[in-house]
Amino acid sequence: MRKLFWGFYLLLTFLVTLPAGWWVLSKVDFAYPFLYDNIGVAEHIERYAPKNNKNKLGFETTSKQQRLDLFHQVVESIQNHGKGLQELSYQGLNNQAVALFTPAEVTHLQDVANLLDKLKPLIIGLVVLWLFISIFLLFKKFKLPSLKQWLLSALVLFFVSGAILALGLEKIFNQLHIWVFPDNHQWFFYYEESLMSTMMKAPDLFGFIAGIWGFLSVVFTMLIITLLTQLGRKKP
Repeated sequence: MRKLFWGFYLLLTFLVTLPAGWWVLSKVDFAYPFLYDNIGVAEHIERYAPKNNKNKLGFETTSKQQRLDLFHQVVESIQNHGKGLQELSYQGLNNQAVALFTPAEVTHLQDVANLLDKLKPLIIGLVVLWLFISIFLLFKKFKLPSLKQWLLSALVLFFVSGAILALGLEKIFNQLHIWVFPDNHQWFFYYEESLMSTMMKAPDLFGFIAGIWGFLSVVFTMLIITLLTQLGRKKP
């Protein structure tokens, strides 16, 4: 029973660190500038932007900095209730301003912003629960597991997560979208119809972001667990 409790506590700690990891990544645009140079985003844009069939022409002529700026603005918008998504534009052919997203893409990104807003109360609830349990454990001077025991629990969670991911990142990515977004809202976009999918090289970019996000959260979790373990060992 105790092992189950500590496993639950470790999982809860990890869930609490996920928003922290998200916040850190958001400050560096989810590593888009780094990933842009290392997963072939520029080449992807060169290949698919000229094939856009929604009259979004000339995106392939934009500079790297313009693309990074646009991604930054998307990040800012989805974390600010979706404000400004419709106004995003780029300089297309003949230096004409072209709206970056179609109405369907704006709706999808607004859905993402709405989802983030809806998750905030849940995140606050998880943090409050985690703080209550942590303070209670320290106050009652419960004997916390050793770092080795924490590591074993972490390995179990890691293998469970790995087994889930083994189902296929794309399948998981698609199923999550089916669960969280409205049925009548488009969330899958072919590259030829979407500069959003093209500039983000979806879903590849999101897979790398998820990996970095998960790694950050694991690091934060282990730092917190190490600190709590050290505090728990201190004698009054």
